[in-house]
Amino acid sequence: MSREIEIKLSVPEEHALRLWEVLAHHAHDKPVTHRLFSAYYDTPERALKTAGAALRLRREAGRWIQTVKSEGRVAGGLHQRAEHEVEVAAQLPSFPAIAEAGLGDLVADRRLREALTVAFTIEFNRTSTLLRPAAGKVVEVSLDRGVIAAGDRREPICEIELELKAGTPRCLFDLALEIAAALPVRLDNRSKAERGYALAANSKPAPVKAAPAELTAQMKMEEAFVALVSQCLAHMQANENGLLQGRDPEYLHQARVGLRRLRSVFRVFGAAVPREPFAALLEHLKALGQTLGAARDWDVLVTEMLMRSARGVTDHPGIADLRKRAQAARRRTGQAARTAVAAPAYTGMLLRLSATLNAGSWRGDGARTAGALPQFAAAAMARQHSRVVKRGRRIEKLAFQDLHRLRIAVKRLRYITEFFLPLAPKKARNYVRALSELQDLLGRLNDNAVAWRLLDTLGAEESSPAYRQAEGYVRGWSAAEAERCRSQLPEAWKQFMKTQPWWVRD
Repeated sequence: MSREIEIKLSVPEEHALRLWEVLAHHAHDKPVTHRLFSAYYDTPERALKTAGAALRLRREAGRWIQTVKSEGRVAGGLHQRAEHEVEVAAQLPSFPAIAEAGLGDLVADRRLREALTVAFTIEFNRTSTLLRPAAGKVVEVSLDRGVIAAGDRREPICEIELELKAGTPRCLFDLALEIAAALPVRLDNRSKAERGYALAANSKPAPVKAAPAELTAQMKMEEAFVALVSQCLAHMQANENGLLQGRDPEYLHQARVGLRRLRSVFRVFGAAVPREPFAALLEHLKALGQTLGAARDWDVLVTEMLMRSARGVTDHPGIADLRKRAQAARRRTGQAARTAVAAPAYTGMLLRLSATLNAGSWRGDGARTAGALPQFAAAAMARQHSRVVKRGRRIEKLAFQDLHRLRIAVKRLRYITEFFLPLAPKKARNYVRALSELQDLLGRLNDNAVAWRLLDTLGAEESSPAYRQAEGYVRGWSAAEAERCRSQLPEAWKQFMKTQPWWVRD
C-alpha cells in the first residue's frame, strides 16, 4: 500500500501544450505519451463509493493494472490518498487484491461481488515525464486530455497532475505556482473518479454550503487550525465554478461565506498561530472579500428586495427604470467578482496558502499552542459570547450603528460555534438555533440599510418623477421591513439569552 500525494490543475485545452515550454528549464526525462483506458467498477447502489473507495482497472501498454484508492483527503488542492496496485490478467476485478487493499469485509459478500459492474470509463492521452527541480526532488508531471463516459453522457477532461515521487510537498506547490504564473490554470479538488460518479448519476451542479470540519477532542491545536482552514478552502472552491459561470447568485454567496469563515479561523486562532507567515495572504483575502461583498450586496437588492418590494407593481415605469439601473450595477460588480476569482493571483493565493500550511514553518511554538483543544474552543466561544451579551444589552434601545456592531459579533460567534460543533454535545443545537435566528434578523436589518445606501448611488444621476416615486416606494417598503425586524429582535434576544451555552457544564 503506497500513499499518493499530488496536485491537480485544470487547464483550458488551447493552453495545455504550453505546459512543456513552461517547465523546459527543469531537468527532466523526455515526455512520453500513452493512450490510457480506465474502467471504474462499483455496484448499482455504489457500495464502494459509500465505503470511501474507488476500484479502477486501467489498460496501459497492453497490461491491465487494478488500483484500489481510498477516499483520502484534499487540503487546498493537495490530494493525499492510499492506493493499492496490482497487475491482473484481464479486465476482471481481482477480489483477493481488493481484500488486500483493506476491503475484505465488502468483497466477502457474494452478492456484492456479483453486482460489481462498470460505473463509468475514462479514456485519455497522458503525456508524462519525471521532473527533477532540485537535488532529492522528483515530481511526475502528467498532462491528461480525454473524456469521461457514463452511458451516453460525456465530459471532457484536460488537467495537469503533479505527483510527488521524492522530496517534500513544498516542491509540488513551487511547481504549481510556476505553472499558474504562466498558464490560466485552476486548482481542482475533484478526482477523475469523483467526476465520473457525478456524470454517472447525472448530478446537476448546485451551490455547496459549509461542511463540518473533522475535529476531535484529541487533536493538537495546529492540527485543528489546518483542518478548519482546509475546510473553508474546500467550501470556497466547491462554489468557484458556479460563481465564474454566473449561474446562480447563491454560488457567490457561498463562496463569500467560505472566505469570511476562513478569515474567522485566523481570528479565532490568533493567539495560537503566528500571523506573520500568512500576513500578505490575509490582505489578499480581505481585498477579495470586499469585491465579493459588493457583488453580493447588489445580488440581494436585485434578486430579493426589489422583487419583494415591487411585487404587483412591475408595470410602473419608475420601477422598470430603477430595476434597469440596479441590474446594470449588479452586472458590473458581478463581473468584478468573477474577474477577481478568475485572475492568476487568486489561484496563486490558494497555492501559497496551502503551501504555507503544509510547510509548517509556523508550527512548533509551544507557548502558543499549549493546551487541549476542547479548553481552547470553550475559551474562544466564551470570550465571543461575552462580547455579544455586552453589545446586545437593551437591544430594543440600540441605534443602528450599535445593532451593526452586534450583528458582526453575533456572526463571528456563530462561525466559532460551528467550527467547534464536532466537539459539542447534542444540546449545542439549541444554542446554534437561537443564535441563527438572532443573526438572521440582524442580517435582514442590515440588508435594508445597505439597500438605502445602494439606492443613494442609483439616484445620483438625473431621474424622472416616476423614478423618484418608485425609489420612494422601495425605501418606504424597506423602512417598514426594517421596523418589522426590529420589533422581533427583543424576543429573539430573549430566546438566545435563555439558551445555555453548550460549553458551560450543568
